[in-house]
Amino acid sequence: MQTVITTVQKVQEVSALLEIPDSRIIAGGTGLLASREGSRLIDISALEGLYGIKQKGNRIEIGPLATLSALSASHLLKMNVPVLTEAAEAVNDETVREKGTLGGNIADERIGDAAVALLACGAKLTIKTGADFRELLIDRFWTPDGQNDLQYDEWITKITLQMPKEQYMGEAFGKIGQWGWDTEPLAAAAVRMSLNEDNEIAAVRGGLRIGKKNIRRMFPLEKALKNQKPGDSSFAKAAAVMTAVVRTEVSEAALSDLLAGLLQRSFTMANERRVF
Repeated sequence: MQTVITTVQKVQEVSALLEIPDSRIIAGGTGLLASREGSRLIDISALEGLYGIKQKGNRIEIGPLATLSALSASHLLKMNVPVLTEAAEAVNDETVREKGTLGGNIADERIGDAAVALLACGAKLTIKTGADFRELLIDRFWTPDGQNDLQYDEWITKITLQMPKEQYMGEAFGKIGQWGWDTEPLAAAAVRMSLNEDNEIAAVRGGLRIGKKNIRRMFPLEKALKNQKPGDSSFAKAAAVMTAVVRTEVSEAALSDLLAGLLQRSFTMANERRVF
């Protein structure tokens, strides 16, 4: 039985088609090679209103069909959520950057780099569920084994980020390894750090993905840095605390160096914003 591709023109068609067994959504199509023979692919690339990146009040709203190239080129994101543009730019395959979408990064079986950045930023997802919508914090989107929260007839229609309130904030993304059709990075991480007027760490929020599915908030690292003085010592200690609770094929030293480096870069950015 051949794979069937259906291109939809209206949002209402998507949920109905998802009720058919073995149906799945495609947009950028970078995961097409992983489709099963006999499956039904629902092409949503023709739907309008799902590509935009715009500011609405104190929020940034991003459509799930926004490509990684669009994310990396967005001045609005570069000024307010640079960690997301950095994650998009970190994809080494030009075709994937041009075709891969933010929605696919979040909902695909192989959780993408941009999803890690969104976790560090506390994004909120708007999900179409039948005839209605629901909102979900990205923290609650994945189970411990990397499965997402989408039901069979649901799909992401919008990603929302709050504009940063803190004046002194810095962000950074990094990973160990690169994506390939049969490989994935050993680890990817993103952090967002804010400083108070006393140059202490007011808050840190971090996202970490191990392999292609194991994604989590970095609560141990966040707790270790709360109200601490920034510096090599505190960053190394927090990175070691986080590394100690993670099971991965990555060496502890490599992962610890990655996390400490991201913290240092985030602090540098936040400190530079303090100066200006």
